[in-house]
Amino acid sequence: MSAKDLQPPKVQKRLATKVARSVILVALVIGLMMSTIVAYLDLQETNDSFRKTVEQVIKTAHEPAARSAYNVNDELAGEVANGLMEYDSLISVTILDDLHNTLTSRSRVLETSPHRWIADEGFGGLQSFEIELRTIDDPEVKAGYLQVIADPIGVAEEFVQRVTLEALVIILQSLIIAGIFSLIFYRLLIGPLQNISHALATTDPDNPLQSQLNVPKTNQGDELYVLAESGNRLLQSIAKRTQERDTAEADLRKAAQTLEQRIVDRTVELAKQFEAAKAASKAKQEFLASMSHEIRTPMAGVLGLADMLLDDDITPDTREKVEKMKETTQSLLVIINDILDLSKIDSGKLKLENIDYRLRHELYKAIEVVEQSAQQKSLKLNIQIDDDIPNNLHGDPNRLRQVLINLLGNAIKFTEKGHVTLSAQQTVHENDNRFLIISVTDTGIGIPKDRLKDIFDEFTQADASISRRYAGTGLGLAISKRLVDILDGSISVSSEENKGTVFTVKLPLKKSDDTAAPPAEKKVAALYEAQRSLSILAVDDNPLNLRIVSVLMAKYGHVVRQADTGKKAIDILSDPALAPVPDLILMDIRMPEMSGPEATEIIRGFDNNIANVPIIALTADVVEEHVKEFMDAGMNGFVAKPINPGVLLEEINNVMLEKIHEPVVEKEQSA
Repeated sequence: MSAKDLQPPKVQKRLATKVARSVILVALVIGLMMSTIVAYLDLQETNDSFRKTVEQVIKTAHEPAARSAYNVNDELAGEVANGLMEYDSLISVTILDDLHNTLTSRSRVLETSPHRWIADEGFGGLQSFEIELRTIDDPEVKAGYLQVIADPIGVAEEFVQRVTLEALVIILQSLIIAGIFSLIFYRLLIGPLQNISHALATTDPDNPLQSQLNVPKTNQGDELYVLAESGNRLLQSIAKRTQERDTAEADLRKAAQTLEQRIVDRTVELAKQFEAAKAASKAKQEFLASMSHEIRTPMAGVLGLADMLLDDDITPDTREKVEKMKETTQSLLVIINDILDLSKIDSGKLKLENIDYRLRHELYKAIEVVEQSAQQKSLKLNIQIDDDIPNNLHGDPNRLRQVLINLLGNAIKFTEKGHVTLSAQQTVHENDNRFLIISVTDTGIGIPKDRLKDIFDEFTQADASISRRYAGTGLGLAISKRLVDILDGSISVSSEENKGTVFTVKLPLKKSDDTAAPPAEKKVAALYEAQRSLSILAVDDNPLNLRIVSVLMAKYGHVVRQADTGKKAIDILSDPALAPVPDLILMDIRMPEMSGPEATEIIRGFDNNIANVPIIALTADVVEEHVKEFMDAGMNGFVAKPINPGVLLEEINNVMLEKIHEPVVEKEQSA
């Protein structure tokens, strides 16, 4: 608020008005109190005076009244009564003889007056007096009685007039004194304060030295003088601070201009770095997708040829070699999947599920996956689950199972004899937060203490000798650590060399309702049987993969036509003489001339029934964003290379909306 906005206060808000009003109010209160006290004292005095006067009048008439009663003289009694009635305050006089016979009685009408209530309340109303009459000559003899009734209305009216005048005089005196005190206050206090207030209100904050606070000489040395001098020092300090502020603002503006330019330069630099980071991230994703494709493609050929060999009639020794070759290739596939998972976690693109699941189902499922590996090493595989753990939980069962499989597989790999135990229990903290504690304990070689802190780092194992003795990349524990962190949990390890290791996972226990069902799983059987033959168009630029797919489909009685590029597939489908029309298209993704998604978009644009033929992507590119692009292009399903025959057969069932392939095991069980 500027000095111009500070208008003089309204009259009723001014300090002088408030002081005068307060002084006058106090004076009136004091005047009224004094008037009340004076009136009360006057009332008491007047009341006493009234009674004494009446008693004196009665005493004056006592002797003649006694003679009239003693002599039973009615005439004399009447004269005495008339004499008493001349006193205005008496309204009734009665003289009786000693036998209470009335000698005479005089009375007048009760006077009406607005002050009657004062006479009644203040003076007691009508007052009766009765005295015994005795003569001077014979005081021992009772002559009669004198009865008098007095009305104080007269003295009451005089009292009211007198008190009113006294009250007016006292109040007037109080007001005069209040006015004198108000003038004194104004001169000594209010006036100087108004001068100081006006000076402060008109002070320019940017130039405070132009104002000076002054008080009259009569206030030299008092509190107002101290106030004015303090205000002057404050104005000088404000002037100094204002000058310093102006200097600082000038420096700040200069610094701000410099900072703004630096921010602009830094923003440009960060934008370049951000674009470079995006480009690097994209290049990384493309590299991983390409490497995945390039590695999975020959792996698909190796696994496909291995399956083809296993279907042939070969010697047991050769079968064992082929199975080992297949296991080795699948181990390489696990490493590739671990690298892709680690990349997803690092880029923040790993998505978690939030569904209801059954804990014991997932724990036993993890045990089933590693059970064969434990049996091959003659290890005892134990599972211990506390009864108080609720079975129905909420979270991501797939990632939980992945962590457990990694820990169990790691324990089995580094244990030559003894056992591996999976245990689960729950703990409750003070704030009633519940946690699921899962431990994997083994009796293996253990981990040196100096290596425990690095055990969860990527590509890390206990030492070089372990790396040579046991296969692995060290990615399993790193991925487990990242997954547990994403699940808002923690993982720890304790170990003793040559005695064993304990990995402990702590996760928030989120309970679901009791009706939670285990998540639906895609069950893949070992053997299938085709219910009917399909006409299939297989598209792949790799002759080996094309051959493997064709052999696999032919194994189930399907008729397969081949195309080694997307463009050739379009040419085949565009031929009006095409017969029969394919029931299904198995489409590779990365191909020269025309990719799988490009070919799919063209097929979906046909104006005949071919546009609706189901298309399954067969690719080694398993990056999630790319898979979404395949589906957006119009593909109906997706199977990763190397191809798992059972997975492909189930995916064909899904896209065809028909049970084309029936698991042989399920048929036998139903029979």
